[in-house]
Amino acid sequence: MVVAERVERREWYRNRYQHNYNIPESRSKTHSYKKGRLILALGIIAIIAIIILSRYSMITESQYRIGKMKTELADLNAQNERLRVEAASLSSVARIEDIARNKLNMKAPESRQIIYLNTN
Repeated sequence: MVVAERVERREWYRNRYQHNYNIPESRSKTHSYKKGRLILALGIIAIIAIIILSRYSMITESQYRIGKMKTELADLNAQNERLRVEAASLSSVARIEDIARNKLNMKAPESRQIIYLNTN
């Protein structure tokens, strides 16, 4: 009896699980489905990585442009300061008087040519 029960159990297990091992089509479909999902997941990860890298690239490029503009601004400020100094030296009273006397042959007015006005 014990032997018969063992044989019956084996038969029962064999019959119960035999259909799972004899169907290669469902296994290949499942395998291709998993493979497709894996390829899709890798594709999505690749797209996300490309987007992130492009954003970092744009940020780096913007930082380079900002640095270049800061350098250009410093150069323009220095040039502006030089031009202010030059304008101040060109408009000094001593320089204007020197040009008037020497280049334009002007003279200082005589006392009879000066008229004083009362503004009160």
